[in-house]
Amino acid sequence: MLEDFIEVNELKAKIINKPIVNSNSACCELIMREPTTLKPLLLVHLCKDSINLEKVAKVFADELRVPEAREAFFVTGYKKEYLPPISIYGVIVIMDKKAARKEELYFLVDEERTLVITPQEIIEANEECLVEDITG
Repeated sequence: MLEDFIEVNELKAKIINKPIVNSNSACCELIMREPTTLKPLLLVHLCKDSINLEKVAKVFADELRVPEAREAFFVTGYKKEYLPPISIYGVIVIMDKKAARKEELYFLVDEERTLVITPQEIIEANEECLVEDITG
């Protein structure tokens, strides 16, 4: 699914067949909005930083909640701990400013593979993508 998205959209992103963790490691968190008819949020940030939901709430004045693993899989098609920043439809992507300043980001997409992608490709590959200060 992810490989197909990269190919169809002619992205320069690549998947490496080993887990890579470094200072450019990033992750995605799914946040549900209430009422559930609103699009969920996919928060992209560096792994070393924690999401500040109060900052997210300033951008989206909705009731926010963290979904359980089953709901996250139902919404995205991916395991909650391995959400990629692309190839998830029907979400609004919010990338933290610190992650957006990196040349490349590394996302574990399963136990043995890493997605390497630029912040610019993430922005361009998503219909709705904002860059905001959402950590700290």
